[in-house]
Order: sequence, then structure tokens, then C-alpha cells
Amino acid sequence: MAKFNNIFIMVALILASGVMASLAQKKISPPKHVPGYPLHLLHCARRVEDECGKEIFLGMFEKLPVSNKCCLQLIKKMGKTCHDDLDKAIVHLQDYSSRASKAIPKGNRIWHKCALVARHI
Repeated sequence: MAKFNNIFIMVALILASGVMASLAQKKISPPKHVPGYPLHLLHCARRVEDECGKEIFLGMFEKLPVSNKCCLQLIKKMGKTCHDDLDKAIVHLQDYSSRASKAIPKGNRIWHKCALVARHI
């Protein structure tokens, strides 16, 4: 489990650096209200368990459900700002940018579904 956690953190760091490079190439600034954007993304990724981060990520790009357990972590631990920032960061990466038009709405649907789950548990 610790090994997967280290891999997940490494991916988050690579993701953050890739996003920053992509933003620099496109001359798009990271959100001004979030100093240390790559570190912010890493802290966001660490707020949920690895398996939940994977479920949420795969839910954006595949037809896979997000469990109630992971919904609760998304809503209560990660929060909307982190969720949105990670979604936007992911689709700025070259490997995922072509699927942004579907991934961002799916990320929003995941959030709203999880918000309903969290209200009823």
C-alpha cells in the first residue's frame, strides 16, 4: 500500500509539473488565488486515499462508478476547489487534453453525484 501511495504522489508531482509546463507554453497563468500551484495540486491529491483518487480519475475517463466511500472522501476531505483544480490540471496535460470536453463534465457529474451521496450518509 505504501508503495502505491509513493507512486500516486510521484504521479501527482509529474502531473503538476506537466501542467505548469503546459500552462507556460500556452501562456496561461495558474489561478492567482493559489500560490504554489504544483504544491497545491499535490496537497489536493493527498486528501483522498489512493484507491479513491484512482476511482475518481478513472470515473472521469472511463465508465467506472465512484464508490460511496470515495464520494465521502471527495466531498468531505478534498472539497470542490481541489476537485476542480485537479480536473482542470489533468485535462491540460497532452495525453488527456483531447478528452477535456467529456472529462470536465464527467468530473462535474461525479461531484454532484457524490454530494448527493454525502447528504444521505
